[in-house]
Amino acid sequence: MRYLFILACFLLSGCMIDYNLGLTKIKEGKFQEATDLLSLAHAKYPKHPQILFSRGISRGFLENYTGAVADITRAIRLEDDHADYYFYRAYFKSKMGNEKGAISDYSKSIAIYPYYPEAYFNRGVKLMSTGNVTDACYDFQYAADLGDTLSLGYLNIYCRSLKRPE
Repeated sequence: MRYLFILACFLLSGCMIDYNLGLTKIKEGKFQEATDLLSLAHAKYPKHPQILFSRGISRGFLENYTGAVADITRAIRLEDDHADYYFYRAYFKSKMGNEKGAISDYSKSIAIYPYYPEAYFNRGVKLMSTGNVTDACYDFQYAADLGDTLSLGYLNIYCRSLKRPE
C-alpha cells in the first residue's frame, strides 16, 4: 500500500510539473508549448478541470477555437461552478461566430458571479450585435457600475436615451 501511495504521488507531481510549466508558457505567450505541456498533464490526469481549462485557453489563443471550446466544455462537465470557465467559453464561441451561445455562456458566468464587469460588458457587446440595444445598454451600465471603463464609451454612444431599470 505504501508503494502505491508513493507511485500515486510521483505521477501526480509529474502531472503538476507539466501543468505549472504550461501555465508559465501561457504567461510568456508561448501557446503551442503551453498546449503541448498541458496535453502531457492531461494524459497523466484526465479528470483535472483546471488542466482542461488552461489547455482550452492556450488553444484559443492559437486560434483553435473548436479545440478551446471542447476543452473548456469538458472542464465545465467536471466542475460547473466556475464563472471563468463560462466566460472564456463564451469568448471563444464568439470568435467562432456563435453569438447566441456566447450570450448564453456570459449569462451563466454572471449567474455564478454577478460582480464580473467583463462578463456584463462582453454580453452587452454580443447583445448589441444581435440588435438587442436595450438589454445591451443595461449590461453596459452594470459593467460601468462595477468599474469597467470600456462600458462608459458604449453608454455615451448608444445608450443616452435609455433609462436604467429599477
